[in-house]
Order: sequence, then C-alpha cells, then structure tokens
Amino acid sequence: MTPMPTNQTSKTPRRLYLDNAATSFPKPPSVHEQMAHYATRLGASPGRGSYKETLEGGRIIANCRRDIASLFGSSHPEQIIFTLNASDALNLAINGIAHHQRAARAIAGSDAPVHIIATSMDHNSVLRPLNALTADPVGAKIEWACINADPITGLINPAQIRDAIRPETALVITTHGSNVSGTLQPIAEIGAICKQAGVPMLVDAAQTAGRIPIDTESANIDLLAFPGHKHLMGPLGTGGLLIRKGLEAQIDPARVGGTGTRSELDIHPGTMPERYEPGSHNTLGIAGLAAGLNWINEKGIDALWAHERTLMQRLLDGLKNATRFQGLSLIGPETITNRIGVFSFTHESLHPADLAAILETEFGILSRAGIHCAPRAHTTLGTIDTGGSTRISLGPFNTTEDIDALLAALSAICADSSAPA
Repeated sequence: MTPMPTNQTSKTPRRLYLDNAATSFPKPPSVHEQMAHYATRLGASPGRGSYKETLEGGRIIANCRRDIASLFGSSHPEQIIFTLNASDALNLAINGIAHHQRAARAIAGSDAPVHIIATSMDHNSVLRPLNALTADPVGAKIEWACINADPITGLINPAQIRDAIRPETALVITTHGSNVSGTLQPIAEIGAICKQAGVPMLVDAAQTAGRIPIDTESANIDLLAFPGHKHLMGPLGTGGLLIRKGLEAQIDPARVGGTGTRSELDIHPGTMPERYEPGSHNTLGIAGLAAGLNWINEKGIDALWAHERTLMQRLLDGLKNATRFQGLSLIGPETITNRIGVFSFTHESLHPADLAAILETEFGILSRAGIHCAPRAHTTLGTIDTGGSTRISLGPFNTTEDIDALLAALSAICADSSAPA
C-alpha cells in the first residue's frame, strides 16, 4: 500500500489506512486523472445540447452504466440508476415500493398493511427509512419485521425469512456484507426463498459491490443498492440502484424534473433510466467511477477477492496466538468462510474509542470506533452498551506487510494493557 503523505519522524509512523468500509483509499490514479480530464477538458452537462462535449459526457455515463450492469451479471444497463450513494439508493427502493403499495391499497380500498422484512444486521440506511415509514400516519399502515441474526456469527437463517413472509409482504431487505462483523450473508438462499414467494429482495451491497463477485441473476436479486466510493473505487458522491427489469412499475420515483429528453412534456417520462434520474448528472463523479470500474475489470474481480481472502487468512491466523492478544476479542466469523475483510474488535480494559486513538497516535493505523451506524447489529453482537467496537477494514491496496503491522500493534497494545500498573 502506498503510504499516506506525512512528515515522518521517529515519533510519527507512516499512516496506514484501514478504514475502507467507510470509503476506499487510495484510489487508482486513473480515477483522479479521468475526473481531472472531465473537469478541465469537457465540463458540459450530458443531454443538455448536441455539441461534442455533451455527447462525450453522455458516452461516459452510458459506458459506466454498461460496465456496472456487466459487473453485476445484468444484461440491462438501462436498469442501473445513478444515485448520490448507497443510502440514497436504499431510500429510493424502500420508499418507492412502500409508497406504491400504499397507493395500490388505497385504490383497492384495502386496509391490509404494507409488510416489509429486514434484519438486525442492517445499517441505519435501511432502519431509519423503515422507522420513518412506520411513523407516517398517511396512507396504509407500514409494518416491518426484524429477523435477528446469530449473536456469534451475525449470520441470518434464511428459514426465518421464509417463515416471516406474509401475503401482504412487499419487500425483503438484507445487507450482503456486514459493516460491523464482516459477516457475509447467504443472499442466494434468501433470494431463492423470495422468488418462490413472489416477493422482491433488496440487497444492500455497500460493503461488497466491487469487492466480491455478485451475479444478480443467479442470486435472484431484484434490487441491488451500491456505493461508488467504496470498493468500486470511485469518488464520494456516487452510487446506484440496480432494478430488475419490469420491477420499476412497482417503485415510485423519489424526485421528478428535467431529464434533457422529452422536454415538450411537463410530466416526468417513465422510460428507464430517466424515470429515476431528474436533473443534471454528477458526471464528474461518474467519470471517476467509470475509471474505477475499468481498474477492477483490468485486475479481475476474482483476483481482487482472492487477494483479500489471503489478507483475511493472514490476520485470522495471527490472532490465534492467544498469549499475544490477551483481553482482545474479535466479533463475527473466525474463519474466512462467510466473511469479508471487515474486522471489529473489543478489549476488556479499553474503550473502543481509546483503542482506535492508540492505534493512530502510537502506530499510525487508521480505524473507526463506535456503533458504525448499525445499532441493531451491535445489539445482536452484544457490544451496544460498551461503546460498540474498533473496526479495521481492508482494501485492495493493502498488503501482507500491513497485516503484520496491525498484528504487531495490537499485540503491543494488549501487552501494555495487561502489564502491572
């Protein structure tokens, strides 16, 4: 990994970035180069003219849409909707389906509630929209059921989701990879259950898009929400929602406005992707995202995932030496099966924020302490009342030397914490 710039002295170690669950860093150089090229050489808003620069901007957007669809096993690039981030995509899917179902029930004169299923491992980007909907008194009642995960592994039992589905269930939501425990959920099994029940499945791929292979067709994923700025290697302010073809008829748009197409109409077009993309695009960000996708395609998603699994195994093997890590506990799966490179730790005598502070000030290792916007996950895992955990998260530029540096730092902290006062 390329060290972060620093005025390095004997008292200031290099800065080792291990917070890729928040956003990936560093980015491939081509990401910045393509953004600079668009900002300094093109600059125009696609669809708002027919001159060369707007057409080139449109080509960048179309190619990025195509590459995202291909990465996720879809043959319909028009079903890729660009959003601000994964939270924006999740809000579009959840609110769009809920509002559509409420209207359908009103037209039918039905008092049946709109039922949604989520899990205790979900992020606040899922939990908060659901709770806002249940508190909204207008229209049909919204109900949501929370499927609890295993308190040790964080895994969801697909059979519990099958048993929770009701005739009025409108949506099943699950995170793919936990941003707390790194738990990788069995989405293909859940997808098969949802398909059999005729209920759409929304997958939060905030921690997995670009990190591991995802085939939405074989996994029966109807909706896939993803950020552009994490493992897709794009800049902040980018993300998207993949919508299975035909399902858009059941998802109301969140916003309407200008699209640069069908301007003679004062009603919003229903064609895809314009149905969900009013206003000028963040073409500068999409240009960077397109470069990130090109980098992933050049490296190969399978090779990137294999590299991360190697790093995960090295870390887990190192942690097995219990005498080196007294007082330290790992949350979530203890093998590379059913996990991604997100690791959360607690220490019996250190608050998570204190552990993170020591990692930074003494060893230059950047982590994230706290609840990680996932309060139900921490409740499930038993860490909600002790300040959450200290999280480190791997990226494609991390190396085995980085893992060894982390292990050495944790070992030194544990030794110091257990030494007699």
